[in-house]
Amino acid sequence: MSAPSLVTLVHVVAGTLVLGVAPAAMIVRKGGRWHRTWGRIFASGMGVVLLSAAFMWQEHGHVFLLFLDAVSAYLVFAGFRTLARRRRRVRDARADALDAIAGAVVVLCAAALAVIAFTARTPLMHDLSAVLYALAAIAGAFAFLDLKAVIERRQTRLGSLLLHLSAMIGAYISAVTAFCVINFHGVPMGLRWLVPSVAGTLVIASFSVAYRRRFARSSSPMPIR
Repeated sequence: MSAPSLVTLVHVVAGTLVLGVAPAAMIVRKGGRWHRTWGRIFASGMGVVLLSAAFMWQEHGHVFLLFLDAVSAYLVFAGFRTLARRRRRVRDARADALDAIAGAVVVLCAAALAVIAFTARTPLMHDLSAVLYALAAIAGAFAFLDLKAVIERRQTRLGSLLLHLSAMIGAYISAVTAFCVINFHGVPMGLRWLVPSVAGTLVIASFSVAYRRRFARSSSPMPIR
């Protein structure tokens, strides 16, 4: 088996794992043993998916895929780091610097996606320009909020929880989007990119509303399912 074929096989196997375990992490009790277990498996699988994808984007010559890969990696990273910051009792300058650098890199990636959309020349890129603008805006906004949390260090328990959920679900959206783009050949390209993001945004919004209501009802909120 050639090296490219092996990378593709690893990518597909890890991607299948990711698509299966993420819903499991979302439906079990948040913060519980199984949530953490499925979450770690998801993050490990995403690491393999994104690392292998970094070697595969050149096959089609679409540099925007490399920037999207970086954004997806950041979402997994930020999903864990936002909770780690909340648990720390004292400020850790090195950890904060790492978080800030990661956020700044993603802001640059978001700007690059917007530039690619603005300078689109091929029919495919013209079709995807609106999607790239939307993804750039989402990535940039999330990185900005995460950077704000790092700098201000005033993030509440609810705020850190919502950032964690948003980041991890956002990473899952990227995996679902990749699956749809590759496999749903009869669907217009723009919809293949857009529908998973819209559906994922609704899921994030539903979690946000549920947790805000739960926290509002109790001064000592318990995790919800």
